[in-house]
Amino acid sequence: MSQALYEITVNALLDRDRPLTAAEWDAAVARVGGNRVPQLLDELDDAGLIGPELAARAVPEAWAGADRPWERLPVERWRELFAGIGRELPG
Repeated sequence: MSQALYEITVNALLDRDRPLTAAEWDAAVARVGGNRVPQLLDELDDAGLIGPELAARAVPEAWAGADRPWERLPVERWRELFAGIGRELPG
């Protein structure tokens, strides 16, 4: 996916006034592809669009779906995301 298409996807989601549903998250993940999912998660979480129930699923999925996830987001951010769902960063 090109950077422009990624930005269009993210901007469309950022225009929402409520957290994403699981179906909306799944559609966004399918559009951006595995290696961009951590960035997508980070941006949407910062915007308050990832509710606790979705985060419990989305955080581990973003970690597992990306090649070298520690290169996609800083390790400290991953720790924050995992702590937010009551888990530790996978070792």
